[in-house]
Amino acid sequence: MPTDSISLTQESSRLDAWFLTLGNLSHCLWYSPSLSAMLQDFCQILVSKAGYLSVAIDLQQDTQNDVQSDVQSDVQHDSQQRLFRVDADDNRLPNSDFNSLEIALQNGLGTLGLRADFALSPDTDAYQLLHRLAKELSNAILAFSTTSIAASPHSDLQDDVEILVLAMAQSPFAIVITNIQGQLAYCNASFTAMSGYTLEDARDIALLWSTGDGLDEARQSQFLALKPGQQWEGEILSRRKDNSLCWERQIVSPLCDATGKISHLVAVKQDINSSKHQFKEVEQALLLREQALVSSSNGIMITRSDESDHSIVYVNPAFSRITGYSAEEVIGREGRFLVRDDLQQAGLNEIRSALRERREAQALLRNYRKDGSQFWNELHISPVKDASGASTTHFVSVINDVSERVNYQKELEFQATHDSLTGLANRNLLNDRITQAIAWAKRQDQTVALLLLDLDHFKLINDGSGHGTGDIVLKEVARRLSICVRDTDTVARLGGDEFVIILTDLANADEANLIAEKVLAALSKPFQVEAHNMFVTASIGLSLYPRDGENGETLLRYADIAMYRVKEHGRNSVRQFIPEMGVTAISRLNMEGALRRGLDRGEFVLHYQAKIDLRSHKIIGAEALVRWQHPQIGLIHPIEFIPLAEETGLILPLGEWVLAEACRQQIAWQKLGLPALKLAINMSSRQFRQEDLSERVAAIFSATGAQPAHFILELTESMVMQDVESTLVTLRALKNLGVALSLDDFGTGYSSLSYLRKFPIDELKIDKSFINDIHENPDDAAIASAIVAMALSLGLQVVAEGVETKEQVELLLGMQCHQVQGYYFGRPMDANSFANRVQSSLAGERDE
Repeated sequence: MPTDSISLTQESSRLDAWFLTLGNLSHCLWYSPSLSAMLQDFCQILVSKAGYLSVAIDLQQDTQNDVQSDVQSDVQHDSQQRLFRVDADDNRLPNSDFNSLEIALQNGLGTLGLRADFALSPDTDAYQLLHRLAKELSNAILAFSTTSIAASPHSDLQDDVEILVLAMAQSPFAIVITNIQGQLAYCNASFTAMSGYTLEDARDIALLWSTGDGLDEARQSQFLALKPGQQWEGEILSRRKDNSLCWERQIVSPLCDATGKISHLVAVKQDINSSKHQFKEVEQALLLREQALVSSSNGIMITRSDESDHSIVYVNPAFSRITGYSAEEVIGREGRFLVRDDLQQAGLNEIRSALRERREAQALLRNYRKDGSQFWNELHISPVKDASGASTTHFVSVINDVSERVNYQKELEFQATHDSLTGLANRNLLNDRITQAIAWAKRQDQTVALLLLDLDHFKLINDGSGHGTGDIVLKEVARRLSICVRDTDTVARLGGDEFVIILTDLANADEANLIAEKVLAALSKPFQVEAHNMFVTASIGLSLYPRDGENGETLLRYADIAMYRVKEHGRNSVRQFIPEMGVTAISRLNMEGALRRGLDRGEFVLHYQAKIDLRSHKIIGAEALVRWQHPQIGLIHPIEFIPLAEETGLILPLGEWVLAEACRQQIAWQKLGLPALKLAINMSSRQFRQEDLSERVAAIFSATGAQPAHFILELTESMVMQDVESTLVTLRALKNLGVALSLDDFGTGYSSLSYLRKFPIDELKIDKSFINDIHENPDDAAIASAIVAMALSLGLQVVAEGVETKEQVELLLGMQCHQVQGYYFGRPMDANSFANRVQSSLAGERDE
């Protein structure tokens, strides 16, 4: 309830008590049988009726001889005074500081001392009444010193009664006096204003108990059963003269005649309609808040806010449900017991700071239930201010068990950064770990080793025993690799049967070689699958930071080059990258000369990677890929020499050789009885910009006798978008020859859909970067799906390159992609191996 309402109620109660006390005081002064009885009753009435905490009357010693002798047996004696004193029953005086007042009685008779918990300053009504009562008390004391007590005080007291009547008439509270039949004998102006009744209007209405609420008879009996000194206090619903209802607070006391018999009832009334409504609203609001706390699904904990005391004063049922602790077990304890010994949590510092600074805070904490199980608590704390808003008295904490959400987020993060089959780090996490390892090694002046591991002939396991068996073997490989390394190292699966190991904190390269040998030894043990022993070996390429490169991309490329050297020299071994394996094997000047000599000496060969129809899984074509078989270095991949060939212009004769060699191989395969497979040939940007390109291509087909319809020329997005008008002319000229045109690496350039509709393109080839993680990354899957849908809408064939897993195949099939190529179906192979592969496939189809 607001402070103003409380003060009003207290003041109302005090003034009501004064009016009801007047009759008792008058009876005490006029009809007491003795002085001691009068003085004792006078003190008692002021304490019990007027609300004083202590009232005392001190009679001076020289007054003793002037009063009647009956005092001698009733008063308390000491050397200076006779004391009459009454204290309130609650015994608050010794421990409290209250307002006190002493009033000297007239004629040197003594003093009247009072103590109260309300104001006794000279400007209050209580003060004025006390002085007048002191005068009446003096007259009464003097009256007992004469033979007659009827002369002096009565006339003076009669004057004072007139003053009291005026006070009643002018009281801000409604005052009503009725006879014992309830008939109105007196009412003041406040009652008339409140009820609308005048004295004449309501003489025959029993206003004190005729309220129409069904309790009239019971309330009448209560009032008439009151004894002198008793009172009835309560709230009633009264009816005004205009028939409206009004809540009133009413105090009813009996008035007695000289014989002690009740002759009248006096009632003090206060209109509490607005305050009652306000109280009801407050009560309902408090009830609603209490129910909200009890019903909340989140735990609620209220604690003190003292610097040295944050003990719990309240917890709701949800707190007990979440933590397992009952309210009795936690009240008086500090909330930090929920953390136990798990103190190394960043969120705890935020909570401690907020408690010190008395502000709001939020933190995610690991908490522990009564049974020891852990749960994640998203804790919110807020300060609770006092009524003035100046001081923080408590903190309210909201405990939200978010374990399910946190665990789900962790699972999503794990799936985004780990391989779904083996649980190892995937390509995304691998790149991050390489970056971290290099940064740490750079600060500590240490070495990082990167091992690229490819299982030898793993496809035979998949083809011979099924992909289920292959998955079991891959899981076991992952387990053995993890055992071979330390906790600070990282094992990742790139896809298919390729794995990468990052070794950190190495002093030199020899340590990396030892771990690589340990890996080979672990893999050499048989793999038992369904009572069958299988054997798996691996080729491992190794590169080092900082010797071989400053970033992960370079280290992976060099490790891949080293791994291919292992495969070319017998497999099941490890080899470190050396400069001779890459572009730096020959100086720039020597490289250009070596390229020219290689073209003259026929050192270049073509490898073929199968293109598979996704619905039938049949080989329907291949992509021709150039390799350099260097007599000293060995097989060199295009990434190591194509950029220099482009720059020096040697790409033009090399490109023409690739097309011519593919044409010759196509005819040779047809003579062996192979079907006329479509071969895809990559064309460089420098080739494409030749003004007589179509004539050169036509001459090659004419010279070799190959059919243009069996070939696809692959062009990149960036190539065709450089000069659109010129591109259109070249593309139409090539189409007129009968070859098909494919847009390679689609999605990495900036193709305009309007140009795609203009270009005579037959095929879109989705870049490998969008295929790598389509089974793990929703964004890549969405891009691939959009490209397929767009190609279908334009009537184009769609080829996905870089397919390495069964999951990728299934997703692409669902997207209605036409063709795929990648390690899942086979690596690039020489012409003879490819021919054998196609013949085996055809034989299998005939057997079916």
